[in-house]
Amino acid sequence: MAGRVRGASLWRVCAVAAALLLPGAAEGADPGALPEVDPRLGGYVAEIVARAARRFEGPGCSGLLLAFDDVRTGRPLAETLRASGRTAGEHFASIRFYSGDERVQCRWRETWAWAAVGSDAVFVCRGRFTDLAKKSEKAAANILVHEALHTLGLGENPPSSREVTAAVHGHCGR
Repeated sequence: MAGRVRGASLWRVCAVAAALLLPGAAEGADPGALPEVDPRLGGYVAEIVARAARRFEGPGCSGLLLAFDDVRTGRPLAETLRASGRTAGEHFASIRFYSGDERVQCRWRETWAWAAVGSDAVFVCRGRFTDLAKKSEKAAANILVHEALHTLGLGENPPSSREVTAAVHGHCGR
């Protein structure tokens, strides 16, 4: 069932986390690689992107890859990631973060960032996102983790944006 949150046993979550995070999972990969960040977003947003990258490759967040399905295949996001031959950290490092200030989505009241399903680009509404980060850097990082899930194939509605963000908070921490 594409996009639906599914229960996952602790064993499955740990198994996926181990497969995604164990050394040697991707030979020659730079474990500290960070995504490209549009300079117009500024250094503070780049710091939040780095925080989100660390969260995304952490063992807690890996459970999200079992909790959601790729809308294109109906399979868990963990399988989409595995099929790409990359670790969670490598996938996040491949995402490009652009300023979305000139786009219509940034005029919407509650949009901090967005990504199209399967895209390698996340657009950030700099002013609104920076305001959120000043209130809670963890919440802002979780928004970027949420968007990284869309880059792996997570659709929306269903699940709603609020449901995805709640799941990210639950798996990755507040």
